[in-house]
Amino acid sequence: MANLSKRRNSRKKGQSIVELSVGLIALIPIVLVVFDLAVIVIGVQINDSTCREAARVAASGAPKDQANRAKAVISRANQRAAGMLSNFVLITDPPLSTVTQAQADALNPYGGALNGTVTVQTEVDIKPFVVQAAYNGQSPLKFRSQQSFPITYVVPNNAAPSPPPP
Repeated sequence: MANLSKRRNSRKKGQSIVELSVGLIALIPIVLVVFDLAVIVIGVQINDSTCREAARVAASGAPKDQANRAKAVISRANQRAAGMLSNFVLITDPPLSTVTQAQADALNPYGGALNGTVTVQTEVDIKPFVVQAAYNGQSPLKFRSQQSFPITYVVPNNAAPSPPPP
């Protein structure tokens, strides 16, 4: 009688192990796909934020330095990114601006505000684990973002003061 009881308990333990194994085989891929999708969503949000910052920074100074300011933002994003996010690229180089340096120079020597926008487009490579293999093999997923920002630069007044009347 005691032998029969031990056999039933060992069968129940064996059944539990099999059920756990089958459950994990189904659960692990689901968890990995959810993790990959989270990485993709976060990567797209970081790319949008980087693009917005590059457009804002490019629009906040003299038109001749817009490209350098946007490249500095992209360079900083590449230094911060690691692992699954990499290779932030400035697609519009130089940034698309509705204002040229000649228009800014035309406001000299009295200065004035520049009216226009700067448009920046960026791209990021995202390298997830499971989703990448399922869709396109070894190449990273590429996502683009485009942002426009109004120019906030005021050309300084460089006119010499007029002499006081005699």
